[in-house]
Amino acid sequence: MFGKTCSLLCFLGLLGPVLSAETSYEINLADAKSGWLVITAETTCPQAQCDFQLPVWNAVYQVRDFAQHVVGFEAHTSRGVAVPTSKRNPSLWRLMVPAGERVQVRYRVRADRPGPFGAYADSEHVCLNLAQVLAYPVDARRHRFTLRLRNVPPRWKVGLELPTSDGAYYAPSYDRLVDTPFHLSDSEETEFEHAERRIRILAHPRGGDYTLRLLKKTVRKIVAATTELMGDVPFPSYTFVYHFSDDPGGGMEYRNGTSIYGPRRCGDCDMSGLSAHEFFHLWNIKRIRPQSLEPVDFSQPNYSPSLWFSEGVTSAYSEYIRLRSGLRSEADFLARLGRLITNHERRPASRTQSAEESSIEAWLEGRPAYGRLDRSTSYYLKGEIVAHLLDLTIRQRTENRRSLDDVMRQLNREYAQQGRFFNETGALESIASEIVARDLSPVFDELVRRPAEIPWNRYFGYAGYRLSETEESRLDLGMSLSSPPGLGIVVARVQPLGPAATAGFRLGDLVVAINGKQVSGGADEVTRQIIVHQQDRVQVRLDRAGVPLVVSLKPGKLSQSVYRLTEIEDPTRLQLTVRQGWLERRTTRSSKSVSSP
Repeated sequence: MFGKTCSLLCFLGLLGPVLSAETSYEINLADAKSGWLVITAETTCPQAQCDFQLPVWNAVYQVRDFAQHVVGFEAHTSRGVAVPTSKRNPSLWRLMVPAGERVQVRYRVRADRPGPFGAYADSEHVCLNLAQVLAYPVDARRHRFTLRLRNVPPRWKVGLELPTSDGAYYAPSYDRLVDTPFHLSDSEETEFEHAERRIRILAHPRGGDYTLRLLKKTVRKIVAATTELMGDVPFPSYTFVYHFSDDPGGGMEYRNGTSIYGPRRCGDCDMSGLSAHEFFHLWNIKRIRPQSLEPVDFSQPNYSPSLWFSEGVTSAYSEYIRLRSGLRSEADFLARLGRLITNHERRPASRTQSAEESSIEAWLEGRPAYGRLDRSTSYYLKGEIVAHLLDLTIRQRTENRRSLDDVMRQLNREYAQQGRFFNETGALESIASEIVARDLSPVFDELVRRPAEIPWNRYFGYAGYRLSETEESRLDLGMSLSSPPGLGIVVARVQPLGPAATAGFRLGDLVVAINGKQVSGGADEVTRQIIVHQQDRVQVRLDRAGVPLVVSLKPGKLSQSVYRLTEIEDPTRLQLTVRQGWLERRTTRSSKSVSSP
């Protein structure tokens, strides 16, 4: 089953001597060029019943059942005796062994899911979400783990942000072991030091269409601005892994690193937004964590009402960090905010689903029907908007002496640095109220707990802005697309009697090709690839439950409202003070804003 037969002695000796109190893994890359990995694990079973669990989720809040990629799970004792193994559910294997027995398990994993959230291997590189490939012994999850790599090509660099000992990577627990970027290839590499910490940058492919010097310059600014903002540097080293390809884009945060996917034809493309977002996650969610996500349960959904904060507020800070470091202009920042509001107002669900509810229901995002505009809003979108409105509220009520930055730093001191987890919205509200010395529960009720209409002009009026509305005509497909990890481009919404419905699109169809060319990129990019043909009919190849078909789509026209922030006439001194502080990312207590390094 595993290719060339290896004797039992060879199989049992793969990992060498190990400590009985730890679990040891080996990832064998001998078959990586064919998209297969061989995983070996050794552990001590404290009871006669020893369970191995493969996570059903990680990286994104969706149950993805990683066990679907596993074949040939088998086990032996340290004495070479085959261990009876049974499945308790699709992701849980049960071994029946004498208590205290040392056992080894071995299985193969198909690694053919590219992108920052998956597991992929070929002759050029191996990129892994480790939780997708490493089954863990349930009773030993909190003990020490080690990881060895076998048959790594000699020229390949290892992007694996873990300490090493005796040729193995190690971590104090399974959770820490899988909380690292994992990228192996012949990458380009550069690094720099910040606050006596090593910042490493890997970029793949070597000689690709990107500028390593620009990546380094951008990352240096982001690291300097963010660590100054938060007031600490809570890592011994940090690795940015950039992968430029036609694979699905996005980024995944880890405790001391990130894996970011950008377009193949990048050139001097701006990777600052994703880079700042993932780096700020080093604090917000990796260390400033809601109690609802602890302890992590890899065997089932982990529902949390606070994803609007962990993800959406992080998106806001991606913008704030770029403003602070000179990577984002004030005009571009305000234009983006107008687009966010436009997106929010075009979703009827934004008035029926609260920020907390959108967080809890994040686990439905892999289902096409949930993507309808009248069914859901995004906790990313809602959370980013809430962050800006909270920041303006705090600045207005303290005459710009305090800001949302103070809330983040207080959370860092009270929770992250103390190893504690905040108790959802109530803890956030308590700290914000303490900072402004006023009860902010009505604000949190309006923005977070209830799906209320947002009085935009009240909040933006704090900075001397108002919301203006204009009508614009644009090309429209009469459908929206989504790109759930591992599923491709999915039709998430079809407007009745619209162009897509007339053409024959259905909810859940997979978009495979446009005018004979395989689709690439995320949902927004594929939508753009269709729209770019203007009024011409576009031939779209679909996959409908395994059945291929081709439909002819002609985009229509749609008139919709577009929202922009405009300055009011004769703003007060306080409004100008709040505006200046908000855009320059400073308060009147600080002597100056962060300078560009």
